[in-house]
Amino acid sequence: MTGVASVAAPPLGAAAPGAAWLARARRRAAPWLLLLPAATVLIPFFLLPLVALLRNSFNRDDPTALMVTDFTWVNYAQVVTDPLYLGSFVNSLAMAAAVTAVTLVFGYPFAYYLVRWAGRGSLALRWVIYTPLIVSVIARVFGWMVIIADSGLVNTALLTAGIIDEPLRLLFSAGGVFLGLAHRYFPLMVLPIASSIAKIDPALLRVSAGLGSRTVRTFFHVVLPLSLPGVVAGAQLVFAAVLSDFVMPLLMGSTRFRMLAPAIFDEAIGNVSWASAAAMAMVMLAVVAGMLLVTNRMFRLAAPWARTL
Repeated sequence: MTGVASVAAPPLGAAAPGAAWLARARRRAAPWLLLLPAATVLIPFFLLPLVALLRNSFNRDDPTALMVTDFTWVNYAQVVTDPLYLGSFVNSLAMAAAVTAVTLVFGYPFAYYLVRWAGRGSLALRWVIYTPLIVSVIARVFGWMVIIADSGLVNTALLTAGIIDEPLRLLFSAGGVFLGLAHRYFPLMVLPIASSIAKIDPALLRVSAGLGSRTVRTFFHVVLPLSLPGVVAGAQLVFAAVLSDFVMPLLMGSTRFRMLAPAIFDEAIGNVSWASAAAMAMVMLAVVAGMLLVTNRMFRLAAPWARTL
């Protein structure tokens, strides 16, 4: 008797192994495909120039040949030891810290009022925040020049009131740069904080009040902890933006208070020291990256409950 070998057929509707593997691979690749448009811009216009900048920072400046291919740490040693370069870093870090602190002190109450108390006036207040973001920075600089110049509105008002005997030196000074930077980056502090406060469930505030907590206690034990993600995001945005700002320090500052971005420009264009300028830029990027990593780590340790907010 002869038998015929039979092969069990796959169940009806079941996909072949190859088709199933292809479907799984397609599902895994789908999220990465969403990043493809951003990658096509990020890689050629940011990552590749950044790699070139890093390589140039190890080259050697030569007055007769502009920049000579080399691999030396001299540029970095000069950046962290030369008083001129070091002063630019210290000035920029101090300015960034001061602007971040002041915008946080004034921005948090503004954001809280905008979300919780403004009501119908919130639209007008939001336009107050959005307007500096859509107005040209050059226009804002000239506006501040009109306000804080020796014969500007501030000095004229103070002289007329008899508060001062001679004009205050605000323009082309560290104080003028501070005012301009604080005004320019105030929205970057307010908007993330307002977004975090708006996400807080009002039921939590009602529960806190029902348990006997007063408004101040509810704020410090409920609202402030839950709004920390916005505070951290705003502080990071303002600090990084001030540290790399070029226009405000250039047009409103002076050589007596040198900041980092204009110093890098002078080094690259004025002194034609491309390798030194590249080293300064890489140190600045390292400082910003270090600040982001440290603040994120501190935030995760101090507020683990807010990681998913």
